[in-house]
Amino acid sequence: MIVSGEWLLPVVGDPIRHGAVRITGSRIGEVGTFKALTRAYPNETTHDHPGCVIAPGLVNGHTHLSLSSMLGLLPPGEFSTWISNVAPAVQALDHDDFADAAAYGALECLRSGVTAVGDIAYGPEAPAAAADTGIGGVFFWELLGMTAEQLPEALSSRDFPTESVACGGRTLCGISPHTPYTAGPGLIQAGYAYARDHGYAFAIHAAESTAEARLLMAGEGPLRESAGRLAPDFVAPGTGTVRYLEHLGVLRDTIAVHCVQLMSGEPELLAAHARGVVLCPRSNRYLLNGKPPVAALIQAGVRLGLGTDSLASNETLDLFEEARELLTIDPGLSTTRTLEIMTLEGAQVLGIDRDYGSLESGKYADIIAVEVSDTNDPASALVREGSPARVRSVITGGVWRLLDGRMAFLTKEIEQRSARVTEKAARALRTR
Repeated sequence: MIVSGEWLLPVVGDPIRHGAVRITGSRIGEVGTFKALTRAYPNETTHDHPGCVIAPGLVNGHTHLSLSSMLGLLPPGEFSTWISNVAPAVQALDHDDFADAAAYGALECLRSGVTAVGDIAYGPEAPAAAADTGIGGVFFWELLGMTAEQLPEALSSRDFPTESVACGGRTLCGISPHTPYTAGPGLIQAGYAYARDHGYAFAIHAAESTAEARLLMAGEGPLRESAGRLAPDFVAPGTGTVRYLEHLGVLRDTIAVHCVQLMSGEPELLAAHARGVVLCPRSNRYLLNGKPPVAALIQAGVRLGLGTDSLASNETLDLFEEARELLTIDPGLSTTRTLEIMTLEGAQVLGIDRDYGSLESGKYADIIAVEVSDTNDPASALVREGSPARVRSVITGGVWRLLDGRMAFLTKEIEQRSARVTEKAARALRTR
């Protein structure tokens, strides 16, 4: 099959006017002009998208798909208040609820042109639900409120895979201690060692809020009680989070999420040691955490990804809106670099760039077609105009998921199940 549009953005090369992709099985066979590919393969079926940019599937580098049914339940507000309020809703949900919410989140990702995620999971439900809808990426089993000694049993009880492939070749798994103050140094180091020994990706929420910065620097503030309860071995180091992670020996090749409240010299530490940083600027705004220091991170040479975080702390899973928020924070950021952060660079942060993030021969056929205005700058048009309403088609692994503006599979039951989870979580919040 050959898929074409007005423009094609391979990300690794120049835009191609009247470009096309030839799909062979689940992979990309060739990329070129529509004329050249149809001449070389005259018997291939074709599907053209007039007025559209053809681009790689977007990479949402930080999600909590299992919380996707919490949209609108928790209003914007200060981070420490939000995190104490979200806990009762999460605790009220069971494995089936997480699966139903994750399926809905995966559906919303597809509608937004996202085909791969870096997701924080509580068990196998999210990766399984995502795989069923065609979403790939890395799913990180979250660790908090346990000791290092309890880690092996906890992973086993939550069906953590014994190999890095969780639900087939498109879905990998990883390890993610929640934060330095809800996991504690022993658990963080044990999780990091486990990930390194077994070849898993390792991620952690880092420097997200002023409350976190206050706790680490001075051992005080609204997060002190939860730190004492969930991570009794945590002792305020008197440093910023990134320097603390370096001191623990867990910064190398780590994926740091948020990195809003960075201290002097920490962008350089991230550039020197971490795999990269995933920014979630709209969630940061929702929780009054401030703006990530985008320009400082770029100047230091930090590899960046972009994420939406969860629908408990954001209004949509729309990565285009996230990109425009990034451009508002750093107007000097080019739309070309922004698109790279949304695709190939984000895939590099997650460690999945061999298969995702660009339109190249041999990679997964994860392809989106997005309607834009008439333009000679398709990257700018895509970033500035893209939205779920303009996503016309989505292919993951060579399979149509959205075709000419309509989902290619039934979604009503997914939406109904998610609505049931929303009501269950709402009841838990009303009675807390």
